[in-house]
Order: sequence, then C-alpha cells, then structure tokens
Amino acid sequence: MSKRNIIFILLILTGITGLFTYFQSLPSLLEKKPTLVSGKILARPMEIDRFELIDQKNEVFNNKSLEGGWTVLFFGYTNCPDVCPTTIYKLAEIKNELKEDLSSTSFNTVLVTLDPDRDSADRLKEYIGYFDESMLGVTGTYENIQSFTSSLSVFYQRINKEEGYDFNHTASIFVFNKDGSLFATMSPANTIGELTQDFYTILNNFE
Repeated sequence: MSKRNIIFILLILTGITGLFTYFQSLPSLLEKKPTLVSGKILARPMEIDRFELIDQKNEVFNNKSLEGGWTVLFFGYTNCPDVCPTTIYKLAEIKNELKEDLSSTSFNTVLVTLDPDRDSADRLKEYIGYFDESMLGVTGTYENIQSFTSSLSVFYQRINKEEGYDFNHTASIFVFNKDGSLFATMSPANTIGELTQDFYTILNNFE
C-alpha cells in the first residue's frame, strides 16, 4: 500500500472519530432550559422600566422591592368577582407549600391593584388578610399604575355597569428573579398542582 493511501485512510479514520465524538456530545449541546406546564421562561430575563407605587403599609414599592428574592406578581382588584380571588388563593396555597419544602428560599407574592379609587392601602390590607397576611398589596396613582402595566404589556379596561364597574384585564402571573428582572409568565387557569410544580422547576434549576 502506498504512503499516499495510508495517509488518506488515516485522515478518514480521524474524521470518523471526530464525528463520533461530536454525535456523542450532541444531547448536551442541544440541552434546553427546563420548560413549564403553565407558561414559559423567557429566553433572557427582561429588565423593566422604573416605577414607584406603595404597599398596604404605605411603604414604597419600586424596582428595588423586586430584588433579593423571587417575586410572584399578579394584577387585579379587590372587587373582582372571579379570577382575582381564585388566583390569590392559589398563590397563597403554593407559597405555604414552598415555605415548608424550601424554607431557605425567599419567595414573595404581590397583588398590584388596577383600581386605585377603591383599593386604598387599608382596603388592600383587609382583603389580602383573608388569604395571606404576608402577601403585599400594592396601589398608587393611575399614572404610576398605568406606567407599570405598560412596561409588562398588561391590558386592562374599565367596564361601567349600573351598579358600579369592573375591569377586563390580563390575568397572567409574572415571576421576577432575584435581580428584579421578569423571568417567567404563567397562567392562573392551571391547577395548584401544575403551578406548584412549575415553581419547583424554577426554584430548583435557577439561582
């Protein structure tokens, strides 16, 4: 066999070895982020615009308030007849389970009202107390609330009725990471079990 043929065969064997090594490592190269049943994890956490509101203790709630731990935030109002109380109840139940299982993890829940005329700090404190006294209820001026909702693409619209008014609004759960950036969104239509499992997915896989 000529020297040229030997070199040619060696090159082929080297190429085959390289391809074999590549395909062996392919699963790890294609490994994806964990997925959620009830929503999605953003490809890259999103910083949000500066905002300033107040909580039920009349303390400032702003971008800094979202830092240092995981924050789960929902937009609603205390006179909401359906999705708001149901979602707050689910979040309270989930938080209780996570606190027992992951006691060292900081996990905060927040309700931001879309109805500052009726939802004063005192009203929010009373309302949230029925579900979870550790939850934050947040209100503010119309302008500041609208600015905050706009940064998260939250839709809401007042619907006038003879006996008063309600709101049509985005019913999403927003999850912020420890840097205060939007990390994931979830649907409150999912069951407590499904939502809880998704929170475990996030808390066990991400810092």
